[in-house]
Amino acid sequence: MAVVAAVYFVLAVGAAVMFAKGMDRNLQGPRLRALWAEGLTAEARCTAVRTEEAQDAEGGFIVHRRPTLEFRTGDGRTVVFEDRQSRLEPAVGDFVTVHYGAADPEKDVTTRTPSFLVLHARAVITGVGSVFALITAVVLALVL
Repeated sequence: MAVVAAVYFVLAVGAAVMFAKGMDRNLQGPRLRALWAEGLTAEARCTAVRTEEAQDAEGGFIVHRRPTLEFRTGDGRTVVFEDRQSRLEPAVGDFVTVHYGAADPEKDVTTRTPSFLVLHARAVITGVGSVFALITAVVLALVL
């Protein structure tokens, strides 16, 4: 019955790898890692804050604050964008650090700072899934 445990282990590790890849994409890992690796930063000034109301799954209202930020790139271009991804809530006139891409700073920009989870999400999820798969496969091999 060790064959059943081995097959389970291989399938479970494959599922962990696929889940990790999908979760990494949902966290925008590849895009954020590329921006952080490029190393281009600037100080952006909040020029406006727009509020947006939404409903959550239970029907309650949620208010999102969407700051409009303006910064100047290293080559002198002025970029204005609305930050929809960050949890920062700057007031008008506040400054925040942005990471941007040189090729297209209007689209490739974030106020998110490098974090362990985003930098290593794929490895952590794959590792935890693989350890769980190994423990389960060993138990299966002993029980069957």
